[in-house]
Amino acid sequence: MGIPVFRSFVKRKDMDFVLTSLVNDASEPGEFVDRFEKGIKESFGCDHVLLVRSAFSALQVALGSLGLARTDSVALPALAPLFYVKALESLGLSPVFLDAATESGDPDSKSIEQAFVAAAARPKALIWGGGGTCLPPETLFSEIGIPVIEDFTRRIGALRGEFPAKSQGAMTLLSFEHGSMLSAGGGACVMAMARREGTILRNIEDQVVPELRMSDYNAALGSAQLRELERTIEKRRELRKSFLQSLAAGRHKAFRQAGEGDSGLWSFPVVIESSVKDAVQYAKKKDIETIGAFEDSCLAAGLVPEGSCPVARSLLLRTLLFPLHQRIGNSGAQKVSRVLATLP
Repeated sequence: MGIPVFRSFVKRKDMDFVLTSLVNDASEPGEFVDRFEKGIKESFGCDHVLLVRSAFSALQVALGSLGLARTDSVALPALAPLFYVKALESLGLSPVFLDAATESGDPDSKSIEQAFVAAAARPKALIWGGGGTCLPPETLFSEIGIPVIEDFTRRIGALRGEFPAKSQGAMTLLSFEHGSMLSAGGGACVMAMARREGTILRNIEDQVVPELRMSDYNAALGSAQLRELERTIEKRRELRKSFLQSLAAGRHKAFRQAGEGDSGLWSFPVVIESSVKDAVQYAKKKDIETIGAFEDSCLAAGLVPEGSCPVARSLLLRTLLFPLHQRIGNSGAQKVSRVLATLP
């Protein structure tokens, strides 16, 4: 059996949470939702948390907290997931796409400057997410002077210097879908990092209908995953270090953030400098699954104007995801390392 790019799991000893919620028929928000929210607050250092049933709903809530008008535009990476634009459209907002930096896969400084300094009509907000797994520059959000929603799903485990990074956004998204480091079998949360935004999120929470709130089923699984988060981060960080050393033996590149620190541990993106088709086939022969890193992006869906984001388009065609999850095991990690070191 091959090694998949993503593999969600829960240990047997943690299944008591999930089984208890099933026995209690807890299909509505309840005890486990409260427990999961408390755990998220403690782990990510935020003021308030709202758990909902999808990342789409979470982004709608975050956008709704910013007081935007229906004619406003919002900037986002061209390589961001497609649901970002769908959430904007549902609120009457329009997207402004940002090109990517070659070294990180996230918006580059020139594209940001054009959107927020040179443009006649500046976007009223920025969504920083999707793209790569790197952290934004430390002073970027304060410099552009508009509200920022930061999707931290792919950046869990990132370091700024030697210290764990926190979100810098006014509102922060965290998805618990398949492939996320914290998988709850579905759902997402909105986190307000500061007290002012926490008050706004509390007021919005009262207006969220029960059908959009996360169920206790998902929250029970999420709580079990959250208890393992530190061990998950430690294991993935060891794997990433080993994989980077192996990759350095060839000509292909991994995303790296500027300055000291390390990027998130969602997966292991590799920018292929030769034939992507040959790389995919070679990895498959060695029982290693790969997928296109941005196959679910706005750019891949044809929503980005032709010629406007050339670097992002290049990365769309050349970037593959390799496995990084802790279920790989020692023998699997050695197999992935050998493939990374010998990719054609």
